[in-house]
Amino acid sequence: GRSGSGNSLVISNGGTVANESGRIGHFDTSSNNSALVTGTDSLWTNSISLRVGQQGSGNSLVISNGGTVANSAGYIGRLTGSSNNSALVTDTSSIWTNRVDLFVGDEGSSNSLVISNGGTVANDASGYIGHRTPSSNNSVLVTGATSLWTNNGNLFVGYEGSGNSMVISNGGTVANDRGYIGFTNTASNNSVLVTGSNSVWTNSGELYVGYNGSGNSLTIA
Repeated sequence: GRSGSGNSLVISNGGTVANESGRIGHFDTSSNNSALVTGTDSLWTNSISLRVGQQGSGNSLVISNGGTVANSAGYIGRLTGSSNNSALVTDTSSIWTNRVDLFVGDEGSSNSLVISNGGTVANDASGYIGHRTPSSNNSVLVTGATSLWTNNGNLFVGYEGSGNSMVISNGGTVANDRGYIGFTNTASNNSVLVTGSNSVWTNSGELYVGYNGSGNSLTIA
C-alpha cells in the first residue's frame, strides 16, 4: 500500500520475506493495508526500518503463532496524520525485534501496540509512546502471562506528546532501564496502569512520574 488501500501481505507456514525498508501504508492516501506473519519459522526481515503507517491511517501488522519480524527502528504512526495504525504480537514464540528504538506514535496519534498471550517485543534501545509533540493518545497494552516488552534502553510514556498510555495487565511484563511518564514540559496527562496478579513493570534505573510534564500518573491496582 504505497498509495493505495486495502492491500495485504501474508507470510505463513515458514515462508520468508527479506528487504531493506518495509512500509505498511506509505502515503496519506494509503489506509487499511495489512501484513500478517504467522506460524513457526515464518519471518519478515527488514535491514533498515519497518513503518506501520508512514503517513497513512488504519494500517496493521499482526505477528502470531510463532512468527518473527525483525528490523532496525520500528514505527507505528510515523508522521503527523498517521493515525489509528496498529501492531499485534500474540502467542508464545511470536516476536518483534527492533535493533534500535520502537516508536508507538512518533508524530502520529491514536496508534497502538498490543502484546498478548505470551508474545514478545524486544528493543535493543529505547521505547517511545508518544514521541514528538503532535503524538497524542497512542497506547500500548501488554497482557497475559509471559507477554513481554523489553527495552535495553529507556522507556518514555509521553516523550513530548500528551495523553499517551501504557497498560500492563493479567501477568504481563515490561522491562527497561529508566522509565519516564511525561518527559518534556509539553508531555502532559500521560498514564501507566499496572493491574492484576503478577503484572510487573521493572525499571533497572530511575522511574520518573512527571520528569518535566504535568498531570502524568502511575496507578498500581
